[in-house]
Formats: sequence, structure tokens, C-alpha cells
Amino acid sequence: MVIFQNLLSHRICVRCAGRVYARVGSDLDNSTRGLIIEFLISVLDKPGFRFESEDNCEICGGIFRNLDRYFNMASDLTQDYEYDTFLVGSTFDDKTVALESSVQKGAEAHSESIKKEFNRELGKLISSRTGKEFEKNDPDIALQFNLKYDSLKLQIKSLYIYGVYRKFRRDTPQTRWIHKEYNQSKSLEELIGEPLIIFSNATDFRLHGAGREDVDVRMLGNGREFVIEGMNPKVRKIDLEEYKQEVNRNSDILEILNLEFTDKKAVKSLKESSYTKTYLARISSIETIDAVKLHTSLDKFTGKVIYQRTPLRVSGRRSDLVRARTVEEVRVLEINGKQASLEIRAQAGTYIKELVNGDEGRTSPSISEIYGAPLKVEELDVIKIHRGEK
Repeated sequence: MVIFQNLLSHRICVRCAGRVYARVGSDLDNSTRGLIIEFLISVLDKPGFRFESEDNCEICGGIFRNLDRYFNMASDLTQDYEYDTFLVGSTFDDKTVALESSVQKGAEAHSESIKKEFNRELGKLISSRTGKEFEKNDPDIALQFNLKYDSLKLQIKSLYIYGVYRKFRRDTPQTRWIHKEYNQSKSLEELIGEPLIIFSNATDFRLHGAGREDVDVRMLGNGREFVIEGMNPKVRKIDLEEYKQEVNRNSDILEILNLEFTDKKAVKSLKESSYTKTYLARISSIETIDAVKLHTSLDKFTGKVIYQRTPLRVSGRRSDLVRARTVEEVRVLEINGKQASLEIRAQAGTYIKELVNGDEGRTSPSISEIYGAPLKVEELDVIKIHRGEK
């Protein structure tokens, strides 16, 4: 029969023959489809025709008879991991792929690959025996079988925990130092991430923040959003309250709150967030501050658009760009001789220190420029991030 000519030119089994027409007949499995094809060939073309046994099949070589062994491989490798969902993936050698392509030539619209059937059948077996759920899109564990080398690798989804942090000390960076010196303090990333290693038995961690503050700036008020990521966790269902309490033992440095489990999408959302912020800036001048002059100068910044070239202090680490930023309001809270306290509300991404000192003309206009004398920030705090506000 011409329609089955490709099947007759190779030594293949019933299952592999049925897979050529896997999309024909929704209530049939591939072995049943193969038996139907075998019957048609024996009746219409070659009396007594039989396909090869699976063990002698040139395509599958009997791998579907060994699903128990592949299940055991997966069970051994995952026994120390806590997970609810999984995905099976596989890689076959080029010879098998080429041979199957030859057999299915002309019937591709009706066919499925051996890889797809292997993944599905082994996935069904694992699910039935473990109670775990087969998940295509975002599984806790991905099992990647290499049938050429008879090997298995695990891909473990990271554990993601959302929260908000408040930072109380000025010598604490948000993320780990690239080249840490002996006397440098731990970062927020380490203070939050190291306990996660203990709770989840992860191999590493990474802090994703919704923006960042300078190492010498405190993060107060309603705090900054973050996601802590634990890589390759063996324990996923950690007690968030206990974990929070463990992190907050360093309460003189930071506090974390509002913890909840989340996913990788939350990291992207955090990175794309852009919120107005309110700062408390303690500034100083060489001379006694002129109260009237300062008030008059700051009134000019309400709703003012300023232009900031990448500051000198970070120019080696960031692209040299000029950014327009809106200063919504600047208020004087206190003036005391050569010092003053200001409350500044400004668009996300505004360099507040440079807004005050001008950064040698790289920020214009600056408060120093309008005031007419050099001013500098002595201390800076973020006191509110205006999340969810227009």
C-alpha cells in the first residue's frame, strides 16, 4: 500500500507505526492505531504482516517497556526535593530523530514525535505514582532525560518570596559587595538571603529590589518592595513567619514584613515599577542659612522639571545620560544655623543629593543654584514610597 510505504521500509514496532497517525482518532492510543494499520496492511497488501517487537524497533528500541526504570531514575534524583508540580523533557540521538522523520515523511500533519510520546507517558506514570501534578508552563521541577546517554538532569525552579524591607543603618548596601573587604558590613541581600539558605536548603540567593537606595541612605516609612530568590531549594514550603523572625533578629539594621510566596513574574513587575518617593534631607551650608532666601528658592521647585546628567559619583558604573525628572514639592521642616531639614517629593529616579548640590552643573536647576550658595546633603532618608497613588 502506497500510503504505508514508509512504514514498510523500516523495522518498526506497532507503537512507532501508530505514532505516524497520532492525531487521527482522539480515543485511541498509539499502539492501538498501530494495530489497526497492521491489520489493514495484512488484509489489503501483505497477508500475515506483522510489525517488529518493540525491543527490535529501529526507532524506539523498546524504551517504552522501560518506563519503570526511568521512573526510578527520577524518583532517586528527586527524593530530597519538595515539589508539587513537574515537567518531563527528553533528548533523543540524531539518528533516531532522522529515522523517525523518514518514516513520518508525508504524514507530518498527523504525526507526533517519539519525544512527545515519551514525555507524556512517563509524565502520566510519575503523576499516578507520586500524586504530583504534570505542569507544562512553570513546574517546580523539570526532569530532562537524555536517551542517548541514558542520563537525567534536574532543573529546580527557584523559590521566590515577596516582601517589604526597612533599612535602619547607613553603612549597609542593598546587595553583596563585588569585592568585599574584611571590615565591610553585610548587605541586606546577605541578611535576608542567608537565613533563606537555612530554611529552604537552597544553594544560593539573590535579592531583587524595586529600585535601590545608596549605602548611606536609610529606607524608612512604608519600606521598599523586594523579592528574595532562593536557587535550587530542597524545601519550598517554609514557614514565612519563622523566617521573618529569623531575619528580623538583626532589627537594628533592617526589618522585613508582608512576606508571601510569589513567582518569577513578580521580579519583572518590581523592576518595571516606578513610584514617586518622599525624602528627608538634612542639608548644610558653609554660611548661616538665610531662611527667607531658602523658602523662596524652594517654592520655585514645586512641579519643576530638572535635568540630571549621570552623577560623577556613579559615572563609571552607569551610562552617561541626561534624564528629565519632576520635583513635585520641596518643603522646609527646620532651619538651625548652618543646617536645615527638607522634605522632598520627587519622581522615581531623581538623584536627590545632586538635586541639592548641583553636581558641578550636571543637575540643573539645582537647589544650590537657585539659592545662590553651595548646599550639600549630610544625611538622607527615604520616608515614603507612594505605591498605588496617582
